[in-house]
Amino acid sequence: MREYALLLASAFVSAVVRLAGVASRRRGEPRRILVVKVDHLGDVILATPALRALRDAHPRASIHALVAPGSAVLLEGSALVDRVLVYDAPRFRRPPATDGAAREETSDREEPAVAPAASLRAVAREPYDWIVELRGDVRTTWLLPWLIRPALRLDRGSVRLRDWLTRRLAALRGRIQPPLHEVETNLLVVRAGGQAAPATIRLELPPWPEADGAMRRAIATLAPDLDLARSYVVVHPGASWAPRAWDAGRFAGVVAALRSAYDLQAVIVGGVGDRPAAARLREAGSSSGAVDVTGALSVPHVAALLRGARLFLGNDGGLAHLAAACGTPSIALFGPQNPARFRPWSETTVVLHHPVPCFPCAQVTCVRPENPCVNLIEIAEVLAAARALLAARGMPSPEAARP
Repeated sequence: MREYALLLASAFVSAVVRLAGVASRRRGEPRRILVVKVDHLGDVILATPALRALRDAHPRASIHALVAPGSAVLLEGSALVDRVLVYDAPRFRRPPATDGAAREETSDREEPAVAPAASLRAVAREPYDWIVELRGDVRTTWLLPWLIRPALRLDRGSVRLRDWLTRRLAALRGRIQPPLHEVETNLLVVRAGGQAAPATIRLELPPWPEADGAMRRAIATLAPDLDLARSYVVVHPGASWAPRAWDAGRFAGVVAALRSAYDLQAVIVGGVGDRPAAARLREAGSSSGAVDVTGALSVPHVAALLRGARLFLGNDGGLAHLAAACGTPSIALFGPQNPARFRPWSETTVVLHHPVPCFPCAQVTCVRPENPCVNLIEIAEVLAAARALLAARGMPSPEAARP
């Protein structure tokens, strides 16, 4: 209910801003646009098609993006925006990394502590004609429009509430209508300002020209036994919330089977907070020979590693979306979240998921914390998906790839 209250408030604020803009006759081609997207790594990746739509529709406008500290790297150096601003929204802060809940980001750089309101006042020192709120918090919803006084504010609240109402009306007529995917939601937000969707809807990352060389140098130091000239699979066993994490022993079983059948090396990745999950995978598959670089590579370095991989295997999280953006064939394991809304946007990603009666959940308290629903996915299912994806990349499917 808290989420929908914020969506309703956001829609109301946008309506007020729109009326005020019409009354003051300030509407017109925007010169400066502020895009607000202060949630997590994967969410920002899913917002890049909407940023592309804005850029193509307003090539002369200066587009600034307000994002979380851990997501800034995804837009720094990107042609989609002219400037990246950082806002550490309390609502989207990850909990401290523990054995049970780990951050998915691969970058854990420290940012100076700035009070949220003070941070937004600093953003508002520059004038903006438009605010495009792809996702914010209470402060960006109420305080930022008051400080900036834009001519137009576009927001996800209006889109999400309309989608919610449409699906409820369809259910009354006996039809089940899936929710909008986040990519579709973001595109509908910017379309309200007159922007058309790109001809090809694809995820975009910055060029990161130095990333490949830096990644290879890091691997040579951290994991000299890993031969990047040979085929390898990238594995992410961590998750931002414990019930999203597939059992470490099952990850180990898949890694061992792929090594035996395809001679695939395995590289374990993730952020510093994912180290406990990586350790459990290594312990469960001590003979699999998996190389662990968890917490040692930045996001651009992981992207470079993913581009050379035969396969990515991981839980629902930011790195699954990064793999999709890199074009890496992937297997994404879903539990409490709805893949209809949050699946990686890629034709080469296989999503495995078994819905349960309590799905989708608010991800606050799991009713089965000792064996969450993601563990309904069996090793055999993952290996079947891996065989199909590898065969599509020119690696025949041997019968030996079994647990």
